[in-house]
Amino acid sequence: MIKLQKRRMAALAVIGACVVAGAGCSESKSARKDVTIAKCEADAGGGKPTASGTIVNHSDKTSRYAVHVKFYDSSGNAVGDGISTVASVDPDETAKWDAKGTVDAKGPVTCKLDDVTRNQSI
Repeated sequence: MIKLQKRRMAALAVIGACVVAGAGCSESKSARKDVTIAKCEADAGGGKPTASGTIVNHSDKTSRYAVHVKFYDSSGNAVGDGISTVASVDPDETAKWDAKGTVDAKGPVTCKLDDVTRNQSI
């Protein structure tokens, strides 16, 4: 729980920096295109689902990312969400991210990107 709170606070810090800085932040299609989900799973016996993937920074500046993922059960019902932050990704470089869900889920799950925020260093 504490780890999740720290991740959420880090993600809010990235988003907050975007608001304060004004320019240099993107939560549009361009930032979303930088992120892919490679793995999405839940323990068959229950537990928090996990998602992981990669970020390829297509911008021309070193950037911080906040990735928000939503988890869904086999019936399409929402079963929580997860947040991952990556502090620094250089231009044209790749970084890994991972997120853990907030709610226990049994059986197969699917993951969808809900929001991606990119904060470019100034």
